[in-house]
Amino acid sequence: MRIVFINLDRATERRAFMAGQAAQLGLTFERVRAVEASEITTDQTARLNGRWERPLSPAELGCFLSHHALWEEIAAGAVPMLVLEDDAVLSRRLAVALPRLATFAAAEFLNLESFERRRFVARRAVSLGEGLAVRRVFRDKSGSAAYILHPAGARKLLARADRGAAPVDAFLHGLGALASWQAEPALAIQAHLWARHGRGVGIDPGTSIQAPRGRLPLTMANAPFHARRTATQIRLLGQHVRRLGPATYRATALREEDFI
Repeated sequence: MRIVFINLDRATERRAFMAGQAAQLGLTFERVRAVEASEITTDQTARLNGRWERPLSPAELGCFLSHHALWEEIAAGAVPMLVLEDDAVLSRRLAVALPRLATFAAAEFLNLESFERRRFVARRAVSLGEGLAVRRVFRDKSGSAAYILHPAGARKLLARADRGAAPVDAFLHGLGALASWQAEPALAIQAHLWARHGRGVGIDPGTSIQAPRGRLPLTMANAPFHARRTATQIRLLGQHVRRLGPATYRATALREEDFI
């Protein structure tokens, strides 16, 4: 399976971090140049931005376009790809798990990371052997640092992208038509979350994408954004109702001892 990581030209420290993890895992990672915010054209911004629950920052739009370029490659091919961001802290078990995950045919999108938040998932997991399982995801909202994407899933994401962008993790996890699954235990965690465990990895875990944002003002100009957010909250009610049947609301297990 092709493994790529998205990395800005100036983020040399993170590039070295990912190369070090690849060497320790005995895997080959291919660096893909991330889109700089300064490279985004006015036409791209006008076409993609302004159609989510709030306007996207230039950094968020650059991140979206970086992933989008990979979705185009995957959609044009016949095999899945493992997409990583350059702050993904990876499990020692990744190399052994990948062949099992790659052949799990029910998934169009298979998330490998824990974002340490609860998500709507199936009550029952599917065992893949050797302590590895996958669980159907009905609704999630966070995390785009480590995922396997199949061509069928990439085509669905591209079709949705024609209607506008969102923060890439919200975009990935918000598409109900995508057959989404979660690896258990998690095989990746973002560096800023790993730092909360008191663990450092030798890189600055902060990014401009994670910068705090104030509440969007209630103005006529912002009314479409607030309407979309309200619609999202209403749709979430259906997921809570699903908890009466096949779904549960839980976080993904993370085995700290598995991580490099």
